[in-house]
Amino acid sequence: MTIKEVLEALQRESPVVVGDTTFELRSLDKLTLPAGEFVYWASKGDGTWLSVDPSSDEMIMFEDINEELEPEDDTVVYGGEDYEFSYEDSATMKNEEGEETVMHFREFESTSGDIIRITENESTGDIRISVGTKLTDDDLQSA
Repeated sequence: MTIKEVLEALQRESPVVVGDTTFELRSLDKLTLPAGEFVYWASKGDGTWLSVDPSSDEMIMFEDINEELEPEDDTVVYGGEDYEFSYEDSATMKNEEGEETVMHFREFESTSGDIIRITENESTGDIRISVGTKLTDDDLQSA
């Protein structure tokens, strides 16, 4: 299943299988990046969520973690492994009432390819820390 097909399924609120887990959508947020491209954050509701970037054909499955991680010299340590700074951006998300919220996020990547994403909601100051893995078409299938 391609990333485009997964996004279409999520937009129809159809479940998809990621690895060996059925991902049943609880919410789907469309975020606008500064360059005008869109990225989608799909939540399963249990702290598991997908970041779907159709323009770069990239999908990452994240799981929220309950640890405070502070980058030091562009490095984050988690689970005994070093994650090096790899990406930073912001995106604007509209809620159902049309109000906009800016989300800032930074990513750190391990040598094995795992990702730590630190996301901050500009309006509330809430910080969400997640660990994730990039997915390929082979990891995805219809439910």
